[in-house]
Amino acid sequence: MTYCIGKCKEYKALKPSQIGRYAAGQKRCNYCEVFVDYDGLTCPCCNRQLRCLPRSRKGKEKYLSQVVVKEQLLN
Repeated sequence: MTYCIGKCKEYKALKPSQIGRYAAGQKRCNYCEVFVDYDGLTCPCCNRQLRCLPRSRKGKEKYLSQVVVKEQLLN
């Protein structure tokens, strides 16, 4: 059985100003209900899989446009 022990609060991410959370590299734990700055695929607290992409169609379109702009700025 998995449960939130509060360790995810150490990795809690602040909301970025101009770019979306997923485009900024933040991930969401649906169980702990928090966005985290963490490199792993599972939550450091409850060991459940983190969400790396938005669920809604609008969110996905916004994410893809932000990623394209980000790539153009790097090149």
